[in-house]
Amino acid sequence: MQARNRPTLIDVARAAGVGPSTVSRHVRGSKSVSPKVAKRIEIAIAALGYQPNALARSLRIGRTQTLGLLFPHVNNVFYGQAMRTIQTEARLSGFTVMLLTHQEDATLQQEQLASLKRAQVDGVILLPAAGTNVTQVLDLLGNTPVVTFDRVLGKTIDSVVLDNYKAAREATEHLLSHGYSKIVAVNADYKLQPLQQRLQGYVEAMYSASKREQVILSKDARQLQEDLRSLLHPTLPATAILSLSYSVTLAILSALQEIRFDLHNIGLIGIDDLEFSRFIDPPLTTLAQPAEELARRAVQQLLRRTTHSEYRNGGGSAEKVAHVMLPGTLILRASCGCRTAPGKERTAPVRSAGGRGSEIRAEPARRWLRS
Repeated sequence: MQARNRPTLIDVARAAGVGPSTVSRHVRGSKSVSPKVAKRIEIAIAALGYQPNALARSLRIGRTQTLGLLFPHVNNVFYGQAMRTIQTEARLSGFTVMLLTHQEDATLQQEQLASLKRAQVDGVILLPAAGTNVTQVLDLLGNTPVVTFDRVLGKTIDSVVLDNYKAAREATEHLLSHGYSKIVAVNADYKLQPLQQRLQGYVEAMYSASKREQVILSKDARQLQEDLRSLLHPTLPATAILSLSYSVTLAILSALQEIRFDLHNIGLIGIDDLEFSRFIDPPLTTLAQPAEELARRAVQQLLRRTTHSEYRNGGGSAEKVAHVMLPGTLILRASCGCRTAPGKERTAPVRSAGGRGSEIRAEPARRWLRS
């Protein structure tokens, strides 16, 4: 038996009683086709099993309707939320997403970018690896638009990031407002742009308050346990801890559990709102990143680049480059020392040396440390 020929756009037009150009406009999503005619076309498409030829269309319009997404990894709450939003926003605009990871390896990142280039994606959202060379990225991608996410990569590439400096500064100032005599920042043992900016915010908040900064690097679990054990000795002054990343917060909680330290005896704020933050005892105060809004902004900016050739890499003036910086949200629970009324929630802006800052949201807490 001969295989049945694949139905064409002309077959759909005949079945629906309209011209091929009308079917073409409807398939492209044009609003110029009346609802009555659109319904006839949809019935014909379903009856014939017609599927538009995506390859032919991409050759015709010069675009694949695909966006490349290159992140370090996927096992992170913030990254996961961002990826889901990017995929949703892209789909709403008629694009699919090709996701790759680079594992914080700049060499692997170049290989993955080359893969995206070969796939002829229309644009790339890149969360650059540590040590990324901006010139190499631009040379490899050529005219393929790129927007960096979470980290800035030079002045000539669009970026969408958290205001990391202000986030950490405001979290530190909040702990200071509770009267803690010593606040220690725990950071990861690698130099990533967001972590360095958060560390700077912490240091300057402590300096402004005439307090001595102290930083612990979370190199490995055993060393962190020993550092915290010596730091939290009962004879030492009351201490608060500021975690500067998602993974560090997990390491701190694990280390404190291992040394059997009661969380009620310290102040603690983490950056990134962990899924279980409200369920530990005491509930954990966190500075949440606006993952969904950051992701939406990144997709919107990338689509602007793919639509207007003058906005592509190397095109247009430097003034047209967009660097979007958004504030975080300080979610107040009991671990920082806040006392909140059961069943109530409040929001208020935080103001620091930098002007208008992040939003503060207080959640009900079962226990509180100190007022």
